[in-house]
Amino acid sequence: MGAIWRRASELVIVLVALTIGAGGFVAGLHAGLTYNTFPLMDGSFVPAGYAQLQPFARNWFENIAAVQFDHRLLAEATAVAVLALWVIGQRYKLPRPARLALHVLLAAATLQFALGIATLLLVVPIPLAAAHQAGAVLLLTAAIVFRHGLRGLT
Repeated sequence: MGAIWRRASELVIVLVALTIGAGGFVAGLHAGLTYNTFPLMDGSFVPAGYAQLQPFARNWFENIAAVQFDHRLLAEATAVAVLALWVIGQRYKLPRPARLALHVLLAAATLQFALGIATLLLVVPIPLAAAHQAGAVLLLTAAIVFRHGLRGLT
């Protein structure tokens, strides 16, 4: 059972890291200044201009619509993964440090998700954007601490 928990925690770390990377493209392209609605982007789940660049892979790095959509999708997947991990974690006897870290991980993910939405809806005020970036560091740290807390689980 310990191996499953470790793999699940590592998946969360990877999701958080990918979301942070995608957030870097959002910041670099100033993509947060457009599509300032949530959950829809310009009235659609997937924005109309998602795949306008060729070759297709360029959209992931250079297309404002795609970059913001990808960051949103990764953030949503990360939040769902953390919530699922927390819910399942309530049914298992985890080491005390891991259980505490799991609570902190859920709190950090909730805070980070709320900061991201607020940053977007308020059209990226710098103090809020900086708090969102700091929240990413907090979330990654919480995920790593949770993984570390599982080290004695067999």
